[in-house]
Amino acid sequence: MDRFTRTALIGSGVLLVLLALSLVPWGHWRLSPRIWQLNDVLKQDPVLADYPYDFRAVEFLRGIATLTRPYDAEVPAAIFLTTTDPALSGKPADDPALLAAEERLREHEMRAISLMLAEPDVSSVVWSLDRAWFGRRGIPLPSSHANFRPM
Repeated sequence: MDRFTRTALIGSGVLLVLLALSLVPWGHWRLSPRIWQLNDVLKQDPVLADYPYDFRAVEFLRGIATLTRPYDAEVPAAIFLTTTDPALSGKPADDPALLAAEERLREHEMRAISLMLAEPDVSSVVWSLDRAWFGRRGIPLPSSHANFRPM
């Protein structure tokens, strides 16, 4: 086989590989352009942009968008709130300032949900604890989340 033919075959092979990769269902690997689009919707919202936490879509499957948030049933919102506003640290759970901060967090969550549900292909939203947020700040999670590893 001469050099020209060999080069042409290699070039054709590379093109076939690239074509095959373009047909792979990237959504299953969380690299879906739709995830990027949903995240752009969240990033471009002026109300969410003014908040100290960036809600993100991490998965989109069969109409269900999974968004991150900085708390769950076992990690109280107060950990996030006192990290982003140290003035809240040490305040009791019924302190008006802490309650107002929690209400603001809930309002931003509802805004993120509304933005997602306004998308024609999103039928529901579920939440996922943003473990990476804690890991980047060196904040240990309660023992039930002890197996988490920061990215």
